[in-house]
Amino acid sequence: MVGKFLENSARPILIYDAECALCVWSKNKIEKWDHRQVIQCLPFQTEEAKQHAPELIGLDRLDAIRWVESDGVIRSGMDAFVKMLPYLPMGRWVAFLFRLPGVLPFSLWFYRVVASNRYRWFGSARASS
Repeated sequence: MVGKFLENSARPILIYDAECALCVWSKNKIEKWDHRQVIQCLPFQTEEAKQHAPELIGLDRLDAIRWVESDGVIRSGMDAFVKMLPYLPMGRWVAFLFRLPGVLPFSLWFYRVVASNRYRWFGSARASS
């Protein structure tokens, strides 16, 4: 699926918060995992990101990552993460874990808790640069 996807359309986009230390760390790990460079990563703070996800216009802070498919469908948070997994090497196996009973509801809750506390717990990327 991924190879065919790349031949016929633009790369999917992961939009992240470049001012969040946890978000930047996560983006770096995803880029390393994505050694085939299937995914384009864009900081939320850029105009290009807002062109791909107009819902972000006017926001001061990103509440959750965004995943933009080639057809323009936008997902956020844990749903974005799960939809991104099949594009990564062995990611389909990891995505399978979210089908196990209780895993998805727990991960949705966990994502919300971490996302709402990420600056308090992990700090700003600007402070660490």
